[in-house]
Amino acid sequence: MNMVSTRRRKKNRRVLPIVLISLAAGCLITLAVVYSPSWAQSDNIPVSVVSVFQFNDSTPPPDTIRIEVWNGAGVSDLAGRAQSFLETRGGDITFYAPGPPLNAEDMNYGVTVILSHDTSFSAAREVADVLGIGDTSIVMMLPLPGQTAPVDVTIILGRDRDDPSFFIPYRD
Repeated sequence: MNMVSTRRRKKNRRVLPIVLISLAAGCLITLAVVYSPSWAQSDNIPVSVVSVFQFNDSTPPPDTIRIEVWNGAGVSDLAGRAQSFLETRGGDITFYAPGPPLNAEDMNYGVTVILSHDTSFSAAREVADVLGIGDTSIVMMLPLPGQTAPVDVTIILGRDRDDPSFFIPYRD
């Protein structure tokens, strides 16, 4: 009995590296196919689908950007300060919040997230620029077909922006 279990263990020791290498190779091949830049030029994908996922850099931001600010960092009045900072900021673009600042359901956001409710991303990019965060924090969250979003951009403040001094009133 002891001899049989020793043989099985030795066999398993030889098979396990082969299985792990095969899984790793399969994952790499899958990632290469999925993230290949040539998939978007395929004739099999309808143009309407491809155009939804392309950034349109030529679209200028609107004159007024409707925003909604949520506190996802758990710092008292953080969303209120950020909303006031954006609304009182001077410049070519006006930020307008149709409602009061809100608290996110989860107060453990590590980084700030900007939700764009428009496919052009121009309004979200403008918000990211004013807040001093990169485009990588922008996520598309479109309304359901037949519905319109109440705002252009939703900002969920994370712990990377939990210092109220980030939102000192803007001066030209």
